[in-house]
Amino acid sequence: MEGILNRPLVCIALAFAGGIALVAAWGSLSLWALVGLLLLSALACAWRRNPQAVGAALLIAGALAGGAAYSLSELRPRSDVSLLPEGGQTLVGTVSGVPRYSDGVWRFALTAERHEQGAGSEPVSGVVYVRLRSDRPVARGQRWRLTGRLQEPRGERNPGGRSEAAVLSALGASAALSVGGAELAEPLGRGDLSPVSAHAFAAQRRALGLLERYVGGPYRELTAQVAASVIFGVHATPPPSEITEDFRRAGTIHLLVVSGAMVSMVFGFVFLPGALGAGWRRLLVERQMGWTLSGKGRVRRWPGLLATVLGVAVVLYYAILTEGGQAVARAAFMGVFVGLAFALRQVPAVAKEHGLNIDPYTLLGVAGLGILVMQPTALFQPGFQLSFVAALSLIYLTPKLERFLPGVPRWLRIGLAGTAAAQFATFPILAWHYGQAPLGGFGANLLAVPLAGVVLAAGMATCALGVAAPPLAFLPGWVTGISTRGMIWASSAFASIPWLSPEVTRPSWVVIVAWYAVLVGVGAWLGRQAMATEARS
Repeated sequence: MEGILNRPLVCIALAFAGGIALVAAWGSLSLWALVGLLLLSALACAWRRNPQAVGAALLIAGALAGGAAYSLSELRPRSDVSLLPEGGQTLVGTVSGVPRYSDGVWRFALTAERHEQGAGSEPVSGVVYVRLRSDRPVARGQRWRLTGRLQEPRGERNPGGRSEAAVLSALGASAALSVGGAELAEPLGRGDLSPVSAHAFAAQRRALGLLERYVGGPYRELTAQVAASVIFGVHATPPPSEITEDFRRAGTIHLLVVSGAMVSMVFGFVFLPGALGAGWRRLLVERQMGWTLSGKGRVRRWPGLLATVLGVAVVLYYAILTEGGQAVARAAFMGVFVGLAFALRQVPAVAKEHGLNIDPYTLLGVAGLGILVMQPTALFQPGFQLSFVAALSLIYLTPKLERFLPGVPRWLRIGLAGTAAAQFATFPILAWHYGQAPLGGFGANLLAVPLAGVVLAAGMATCALGVAAPPLAFLPGWVTGISTRGMIWASSAFASIPWLSPEVTRPSWVVIVAWYAVLVGVGAWLGRQAMATEARS
């Protein structure tokens, strides 16, 4: 607890998230209560004038800001499609997501542009989730006129069941439109995608074509789809639903949704060569001059300004290409701040004042605060919760668990400890949102995560060489194919064992709080044991 209180940005991020949760649970009454608490804390500051009172006032102000941001995000403009009456409606819009087809039904997101009624029409805004029963092909970027039944997303239909409203909220959709047949759907040509979306979609299609051409071995099309999902996310290049379900049951679905680990790998691919080069130059200088360039009070030359700038630029561009969710935003935020810290180390005055040590908890807090400021409702989406809880468990529990695996090679020790930490931390969230506890994730991730790193690196190399030097693209393409099929095999093998992915009922809030309290207590106990071991040695 003391460690958290010593990190002001973490405290502000937690207060902001707490304000969102309070207003979501108790409505505007919570806002008035926070206003009253803020006034009382301001009076206490004026009377006492001690740091504790000032800190309490700042935290209450942060909670009030979070609650206000959530209230504003819930306000709908008068033209929003969700305000149209339920029932038969005709909408015109552009397909803004990659359509998926199964059992004769197309499912896709439609950015609404116009609502037609009788001989008139009116402009509307918002995203609609469409179910279209038709064999006619649907592609991203097409404009359609659709007539169907408009309705609000359904909530839970049974205890512990999935809420359609929560699922569609993660897609940005505020309403659902069911179109009964092809005669009720009319294509109107190409629509207008934003420049960023158009560029991302073109890059994803181009990369998928290159992977289909250069990956070797059997099932080339399927292998290319899964590899492209690892690189760009399952929302961009969806593989067959059976493969996605195997990854979900095995607890490896995070490999297909562009998790923060993937963004970190991309940052490392660009950052590492420059860092190694700068480190080698530093060693040469130290040998020649007989003094060091690192440490407080001296200019730090590692990892190199060029590598840092390139790493940040590539991470931001990769985040745009993937059109990722909260995990990508979180990792991109953290990458930018890490790069900024490394870049500032090149300034002599800054380096002389302090070493700009990077605190992972503060980075995580700043990333969470940035996402919630832009999208307060992200707090209740599974992507945000899984991303931040998994990252926090890796930071908090992995170093402590590592110490209890002596004699194990470091790469395997990190893999075992990190997998255990992430799995234990994400169990309640998976049970709450998806009704499953993927026990097989312990073993499946040990095999699939390293292969996913190979798929990411080799797949990117395949796409780059396919454009720049096609004759050289077959070698990384062969590596991509082998590693992708290995990843599919590992996930399918663990998913095929029924007792490794049991169905569970949604846990109560009491159980979830108790679970995380136990994890925090275990982490504190492991930390004390490690300190005692170091003291004895």
